[in-house]
Amino acid sequence: MNHAALLSPLLPALFLAMAACSPGPDASGADEPVGAAGSGEAKASAQTSPTSSPTPVTAEEIPSTFLGVWDHDKPSCDVPSDMRLEIAPKSIRFYESRGEVTRIEVDSADSIVVSLAMEGEGEKWQMARKLDLSDDGNTLTESSVDEDRIDPIKLMRCDN
Repeated sequence: MNHAALLSPLLPALFLAMAACSPGPDASGADEPVGAAGSGEAKASAQTSPTSSPTPVTAEEIPSTFLGVWDHDKPSCDVPSDMRLEIAPKSIRFYESRGEVTRIEVDSADSIVVSLAMEGEGEKWQMARKLDLSDDGNTLTESSVDEDRIDPIKLMRCDN
């Protein structure tokens, strides 16, 4: 029996299978632009593509325009309500809890997202709140981030 006669129909399939497993020209670096070989320039540009999401702007403290006492309405400013917020540079005090700032993302001069390590009523948890100031700086809209909750809450500045 002639073994060559048996293998000859299989040779093209064998060569195709081997070609599919071999590395292409990109893996060898042969197609890299002149001057880029070994420098990592081509790889760096591929990692910083225009579709990458930008790094958010962060702050160490809550901006001064947000600081102060905020409540549901002006009469509540005199007699604190359960809607009251007291915003300091590195913390926010709520009705029965207090949050220490862990991160501040600045969306704009009048919009921030504050991440807090919360403590109150014997419990500890993490939460984030989006705070938006009105154009005149006298109304603060507080809304939840990454959790289900009621609609955003509008608060008025108490310390005017």
